[in-house]
Amino acid sequence: MNQQTSIPGIVRDGVVVPQSNERLPEGTHVEIRLEPGDVPAGLKSEIEAWDKASDESWKWIESLEATER
Repeated sequence: MNQQTSIPGIVRDGVVVPQSNERLPEGTHVEIRLEPGDVPAGLKSEIEAWDKASDESWKWIESLEATER
């Protein structure tokens, strides 16, 4: 596959199962995106914590770059 393709899937027993007849070759790289209404509360709070940490890290990096100038 040389282009981006979207294949719906569902989680069963902790494993993402594609809902398509298309077989993916072993080793295929995929990206999993959660639909907004499907994100469990615990995962949502973890993502928010990572976003906050990322924002704080960028502010720190920018302050370091400013002092080096």
